[in-house]
Amino acid sequence: MKINREAVENSRLANFLKKYWIPILAGIVVITVIASSVGIYREEVLHIDPDVQYEEGDKLYFSASALDTLNPVVSQSSDTYYISKLIYDSLFDYTDEFNVTGELADSYEVDTEKAKIDITLKSGIKWHNGDSFTASDVRFTVSAIKSYGSKSIYYEKVSKIYSVQVTGELKLTIYFRNNTDCALDNLIFPILPAGEYYSAGSLIRDVSDFKPVGTGKYVYKSYDSLKELKLTPNESYFGAKAAKDVDIVILPDKELASNMMEISSVTCYTDDSSDRYSLVNDKNFKMYDMISNDVEFIVFNQEKELFREKNARQAVGYAIDTENVLEKGYMGDGVLTDNIYYPDFMGVPDTLSYYKQDQDKAKELLKEIGYEDRDLNGRLEDKERKDVEITLLVNSDNAVRAAAAKIIAKDLTGVGFSVTIDSKSWEDYVEAIEKGEYDILLTGYDMEASYDLRDFFNGKTLWEYENDQLLAQASELEKLYDSQGYISAYEELKSMMLDELPYYTLCYRKMGLVGVEYFEASKLPTFDDIYKNCETWTWKRVKEE
Repeated sequence: MKINREAVENSRLANFLKKYWIPILAGIVVITVIASSVGIYREEVLHIDPDVQYEEGDKLYFSASALDTLNPVVSQSSDTYYISKLIYDSLFDYTDEFNVTGELADSYEVDTEKAKIDITLKSGIKWHNGDSFTASDVRFTVSAIKSYGSKSIYYEKVSKIYSVQVTGELKLTIYFRNNTDCALDNLIFPILPAGEYYSAGSLIRDVSDFKPVGTGKYVYKSYDSLKELKLTPNESYFGAKAAKDVDIVILPDKELASNMMEISSVTCYTDDSSDRYSLVNDKNFKMYDMISNDVEFIVFNQEKELFREKNARQAVGYAIDTENVLEKGYMGDGVLTDNIYYPDFMGVPDTLSYYKQDQDKAKELLKEIGYEDRDLNGRLEDKERKDVEITLLVNSDNAVRAAAAKIIAKDLTGVGFSVTIDSKSWEDYVEAIEKGEYDILLTGYDMEASYDLRDFFNGKTLWEYENDQLLAQASELEKLYDSQGYISAYEELKSMMLDELPYYTLCYRKMGLVGVEYFEASKLPTFDDIYKNCETWTWKRVKEE
C-alpha cells in the first residue's frame, strides 16, 4: 500500500525511510512473513500437561487501535486496510508466494499495447446482503475512490485507470492511462456494492456509522468503537470458508496485547523488539520467526566525486563483511539477500550473489581509479595525495542500525577509508539527506507487495537517485506476470543493479509472531495481508470446570 502522493510531497519520506520499525498495524497483528517462514519454539515450553484438560478456542481474538472508520475508501487507518481484506474481495490478489491471481476475476486478457485489460468475472458470487455481484460494482468502486481523491490509500492504484467500460453483466474492460500501468497488481483494491449506495458521493460521505457489506469470507456482525469489532464466517463464500468467528478487540495501547494474551483475550500479535525472545520465555508464549518487508541497505551519494565512480561503490561492497554486520549489528535478526527484492518474490530465486568480503579486491578497484595507499600508512589517498575521508550517515534512534554502522565503518577503515559516523536524530537525519550531507547512507525501506521498483530509479526517493537504464528495466517488470518472463526480466535488472550498485543491500529484517502457548499457524500470512490464512489458525486453552 503506497502513501498518497500529497503525503509524499509534504513529508519527503513517506515510504522511503524508516526511523525504526513502526508496525503497519498500530494495535497488533502486523504479521509480516513469507510462505517459507519457519516456526521456532522451545520444546520445554510447548508441552501438554496430562493432568490438565484443554479445549479448542472457539474464536480468534486479535487487537487493533481505535478505528477512524470501517469505510475502506475513505479510511487512512492501516487497521481498516487489513480488516477490509477479511470482508471484501478484490479483482486480483497475491498468492502466498506473491504471484498475482484472480480473486473476483475468473479470466482476463492483458493488452499492454492498447493499455487495457479485458476481464470476465466469476459467476454466482453474492454480496453479504444477498445481491448478485456484477461488473457495475467494479465501475462504481473505481468511481468512488477517484471521487474521494488522493486521501484514499487506494487512490494511487486507481488513478492509473483511465476508464472502466462495462460490456456485460460479468464482463468489463479497464483502460489505463499508460501501458506501463497496465498491470494486474494495480487492480488489487476492495470492491464495494453499488446497490448499497445512492451514489459514489453518498459512499464517501458514509463514515461514522459505516456498516461494511462485501463478498469476502467474513461478514460484519457488530462494532463498538470503544470495545470490539465482531465478524462471522460467510457461509456462502465462493472460496475456502472460515469456521471460527473473529473478534478484534479495541486496545488503546499495543503493550496491552501481551497482557491480554495471558487471559486468552488476544490470540496473537507481532513483536519486532530485540527482547521479544525474553518475553516468550517469561510468559510461556509461542513464537514464529518471520521475515518482514523491511530491507536494510546502503545508499551512495553520487553527487560526490568519489561515488560517481562505479569502482568506488563496488569497493565498498567488497570491503564489508555482510554476514558479520547481520550477526553483530542486527543481532542476527534478519536474513541475507543479494538485492532489494524480497527473497523468492514471485519465484525469483535469491542466489545470494552479493559482494562477499574481499578487501584485496576492494583495494584493486580503488587503485584503478587513482585511490591508493601511496605512503603505506594504511590510509587511502586521492590523486592529489590527500587522505580519502567519507561520512557514513545513520539515525541514532535506531539502535541496531547504529550498531551496524560501526561495523561497516570498521570494515571500510580496513581498506583505507577515513570514516566518520554521522549519527543524527531522525529529524536531523532526514534534513541531512535532503541536503546531501553524506557520502554513504545507511537506511531502510518497507517494500510493498507490488514491488514497483521504479521509485528507486526515478528520483522520487529522498536521496533522489535517477538512472534511465535501470528505470526502463524496472518498468518492464510492471508489464509481466508470466512467471518465467518475470524471472528473466528481474534477473536482468538484478545483474544491472549488482554492476551499477546504486544500493548495497544488507538484509531483510525479521519479526516474531507471538501467540498464546498453544497457538498453531500452519499457514502463515503475508506482509500485505496480515490476516491471510487466519481461517486455518487454531489455539487451545485450559478447559473451564
